[in-house]
Amino acid sequence: MHLFFLIIALILLLNNCGGGTNSDNTNIDEINNTTYTQTNININNTIAIRFLNKSTFGATTNDIKQLQKDGVEKWLDNQISKPIKEDIYLRKMISLAKQAEPDAYSATIDEYLDDNNIVFNKEKASFHSPRYRMTSWFDNALTEDDQLRHKVAYALSQIIVESDFEPIFTRRAEALARYFDILYKNAFGTYKQLLKDISLNSGMGMFLTFNGNKKLYQNDANISVYPDENYARELMQLFSIGLNKLNIDGTAQKDSKGNLIPTYTQEDVNQLARVFTGWDLQENSKYGLIGFTRGDLTHPLEFTDIYHDYNEKKLLGETINANLSGKEDIFRAIDIIMSQESVAPYISKNLIMRLTKSNPSSQYIKRVATVFKNTQGDLSKVIKAIFLDQELWDDLQNNNTIKFKEPLIAYTQFLRAMNVKPLNSWYFCGYGAPIDDNASNCQIITNSYLFNDTRKYLEQGAGLAPSVFNFYDNDFIPNDSNLQEKNFHTPELQIQSDTMIINFNNNIYTILSHWEEGYILQSKHDDGNGTLVQYENIDNMIKDAPRTSNVPIYYIGADKLLLNTQEEYDLMEMIIDGNINGDFINLQDYRQSDYHDDEKALKALIEFENNKLTGGLLSKEQMDVIYEALKDKIYNKYNGNTKKYQIFTNTILPVIRAIVSSDIYMVE
Repeated sequence: MHLFFLIIALILLLNNCGGGTNSDNTNIDEINNTTYTQTNININNTIAIRFLNKSTFGATTNDIKQLQKDGVEKWLDNQISKPIKEDIYLRKMISLAKQAEPDAYSATIDEYLDDNNIVFNKEKASFHSPRYRMTSWFDNALTEDDQLRHKVAYALSQIIVESDFEPIFTRRAEALARYFDILYKNAFGTYKQLLKDISLNSGMGMFLTFNGNKKLYQNDANISVYPDENYARELMQLFSIGLNKLNIDGTAQKDSKGNLIPTYTQEDVNQLARVFTGWDLQENSKYGLIGFTRGDLTHPLEFTDIYHDYNEKKLLGETINANLSGKEDIFRAIDIIMSQESVAPYISKNLIMRLTKSNPSSQYIKRVATVFKNTQGDLSKVIKAIFLDQELWDDLQNNNTIKFKEPLIAYTQFLRAMNVKPLNSWYFCGYGAPIDDNASNCQIITNSYLFNDTRKYLEQGAGLAPSVFNFYDNDFIPNDSNLQEKNFHTPELQIQSDTMIINFNNNIYTILSHWEEGYILQSKHDDGNGTLVQYENIDNMIKDAPRTSNVPIYYIGADKLLLNTQEEYDLMEMIIDGNINGDFINLQDYRQSDYHDDEKALKALIEFENNKLTGGLLSKEQMDVIYEALKDKIYNKYNGNTKKYQIFTNTILPVIRAIVSSDIYMVE
């Protein structure tokens, strides 16, 4: 069954999946007072799951209960009011690095974070730093309780893009950890402050090449060298006002001849580039020189006045006075940019598309953009407006397909639904393996995940965009005449290639078969005396991994986590045995023709997973397909493995895999 074309077919069958309601029934005075349009409705499990899958990295049982108890606005307020955890991405990255390579990282976390000459990862420039950074990101996405803040930070990372497309970051990935800390900290602040902070970010200085920028000068060949324009251009084009002027509802402004009106000129780029002169990495012994072991990528850029252009500048019709300090120059430029009328609709539409809906109506954009405009870009108010808008709730109530899941978000939702948690311990052996049963050449890592580059099975990853233009084009429409006729944008489908779908499905199998707790404890191993036995607990299995060559426990390329499907085991055993003691004593061989409790349990499992993973949106026909494929060989008494082992391999694993790989799961 070809998932990509199933998804396309699904779109064509939906009549209401485009722009949603076009009626604007919101009183303008309510908008001005940032009062929102969502009305009180009954939040059933389906709606709760769909809402939480947009506002978090995946709905959990506790999240659903809390949302239904609080109601939407209170839930949002509680999420927004949760305190900021300072430097959370960088702290977690450094913590893992210190465990894995203690000799290379001997300072304390606070010493690395203090503004001093102790620079994290400058001397080592570890090849493993991308792993430490990716693990930090997943740890936050999967386990932190301020889910909305982290989800908004991720959405912002697809508007204000910084990525490992910069080669230095492949060994100095702390730059991306600090970048996410900035997005996380400002997720509910003002957009203006976010632009100010990101404009002083050392990683952004390297990524968009304005670190080491100098005012106009003549080089040794007597050629005029102008300031680098890269960041200046993208600050306007991608991070704030877009290419063309917009009305408050996101529609394009046009001149008297019907032409689009550019938001800026090349001269504006030239002038803004002059603002970003005189900035370089801290702890860099030679201004502007870059390298794997040069500079500090965890602290803001530092200013060197001799390279700065102090002359007057003209930007977007406004004046930046001469002789301002370096920061004053930047902040004045951002004030001018933020005063442009296109900022509110441009950023509002981008946030809507990343968080809730790929094809919002112009009225949805208008309502959110008006809140943005009237609150001077207060993102806490903007995010509430996005999630409380009546258009979104009409779509949720009507089960409209309004967005396709990014592969990364589909993955985090799966992991959270499977009760993911860190391993109590695992072995870090660098690129090697244990040399003895005690793994004396390895470090023991405690209470930590490990995540590697996700592009090999998701075609994307946090901070891994292939360019400053993100993973996909917001205006992408597949090569299908019906979608093109409806102008239905599906940006996420741009990276959902055939290869990605296959790799994603295979990775779900790998993760479940390697890291599901009940399955691991039912697996048998040689006790060293030729007898096959089972482990009593996960810790014993980990401790024994060097002796048994349990590769995923120490191979650096294998992600490390723990999943738990005990709910699924209990559900099936209650039907088969009438209890949940784990022995499945009444489970019979599939060849016993008069035995049907296993099939009843399988049906219950499919319905349970459908409700858990999609909110019950799989049709009866789709569930029947899964049931018919699995019902005949649930337990084979001659297999040699335990009943619980076979329950997992023959029912739980394939049912989860089938649903997570389905067209219904991959849409929002």
